[in-house]
Amino acid sequence: PHVSIPVRMEPEMNGLLLVSTKKEFCAYMTRQLDGKNDSNNANDSTGTSDEAANATAIITTEIHPTTAFKKSYRCLICIKDPDDIDRIEKMVGKTLEHYVDVKTPAPKKFVRNKPKSSHHEWQQCHMRITRVGGSKFRAACVSSKYSDSNDFTLAHRLWNPNVEHPAEEIGVSYVMQVEVELLTARPHQLRGQLAALGCPIVGDYLYGGGVCEMKMNRHTWMRMAAQVCDVEFALPKWEETEEGKKILVPSEAKCVFHLASAWWTEYLVDYERYL
Repeated sequence: PHVSIPVRMEPEMNGLLLVSTKKEFCAYMTRQLDGKNDSNNANDSTGTSDEAANATAIITTEIHPTTAFKKSYRCLICIKDPDDIDRIEKMVGKTLEHYVDVKTPAPKKFVRNKPKSSHHEWQQCHMRITRVGGSKFRAACVSSKYSDSNDFTLAHRLWNPNVEHPAEEIGVSYVMQVEVELLTARPHQLRGQLAALGCPIVGDYLYGGGVCEMKMNRHTWMRMAAQVCDVEFALPKWEETEEGKKILVPSEAKCVFHLASAWWTEYLVDYERYL
């Protein structure tokens, strides 16, 4: 039997995973993703192209998407400065732009402005924060000043119960849940762009989010607070080509998958209960 994963996902991620059990469906999804990547490459800023022309191309792509495939992420990010809570909230709905040097080893370098003179291959990254916070609070405090506090408990559940001050050790005061849509596909884009904003993902040790260590049944593993929470694509239908070959093509119907919770949701619910 055929089993493949047509949509790439970093091994540190969790959540929804698209698995193909038919070669025809895998080929269909590959065509959908190729269309998205072609659009991304067309919008890359290369050489000394006019900035106004680039801005128009970005807006046009967002209003008239060239692919029927969408993927959204839910993350728990580190807030080091309490003022960043308002700053991140004001970014909701805006297109955030960075540039990444794709040829550098991880952690990759993300910058706000593309260097004018560089031999590196800087590629444009766009993402959009679509939602922040929970139903009762925008951010949760993770101070471990008092050992019997709700903040202390949350910090130790997220990072390491064996460390006395896990949040303070990496300079984190609060954690905040955000939902993000990537408008381009670049290596480490989600992790790198959030870190470039000063808010790395909880558990993303490469980009400054500390280590979330879990131990169970004599096993130890690390996890990162990022998941694929929404996947949407056009429902495929069979269509016959001029050569008489049948292939899958997009229909007007949509396939929509959604995850309502993440591995850290239980921790936030318990925190909210004692507010």
